[in-house]
Parts: sequence; structure tokens; C-alpha cells
Amino acid sequence: RALFPLLALVAATSAAAVYLLAPAAPVEPARAVAPARTTPTAREFAHSFVGTTNAFAQADGDATRIRNAQCVEANRGHYMCSYAAKRPGIAPECYVMQARWTPRADSTITVTLAGRAGRCGTLREALRSLA
Repeated sequence: RALFPLLALVAATSAAAVYLLAPAAPVEPARAVAPARTTPTAREFAHSFVGTTNAFAQADGDATRIRNAQCVEANRGHYMCSYAAKRPGIAPECYVMQARWTPRADSTITVTLAGRAGRCGTLREALRSLA
């Protein structure tokens, strides 16, 4: 029983010390750190798409080359792109596609939807030509 008053005195002294000393310590706000990207930007995705597709076509003996890819990232790892496919002696053909970044799959780019478009200029122009 004699320890209870002593315990109460120690607790009160500790609380007073924390209350009085805590505001004196300088507090620096925590810095926000942006999470590391795990997927490519839209521009990086377009570059990867063109490079990979053209390398595969060349290795397969196909003269078709992809160019002028323009992509936007709808959600992390999900992209929509327009691009032109050019074969020797033929005018460029315009396409739009939806694709996902799938680095753990057999192919790092998985096309989920693709089709011809009437115009190749920008992604916006390609999408408007579909209407």
C-alpha cells in the first residue's frame, strides 16, 4: 500500500515532464514520398510497343513497321494507343488499341482490343475517326 502514493507521484511527474518538454522539441513535418512507379509511363509504353513490335517483325521477316505511336495511361498498367503500320509501297494504315503492361506474362504487352482507324494523326483524331 505504501507504494501506491509513490507510483502516483512518479506517474504525475512523468506526465508533467512530457507535457512541458514536448512542445520545446522542434518538429519537422514529414516529407511525402511518391511511390515508385511499377509500370511505364504512356510515352515509355509507346516506345516499348514500337521497339518490341518492330524487332519481332524484323526477326520474322515481316517488312511492316509500326510508327507514330501515341498512348495514354487510363489506369496504372492499362493503355490506349494509336499508331500507324507501314508496309513498303502501301500507304500507312491507322490503328487504335487497348493494352495492358504484363511484365510477368509471356509477352510484356497484352493487347486486349484493337482495330483500324480512319486517321493516324493523334490518338484523339484516331478515336474521332471511329465515330
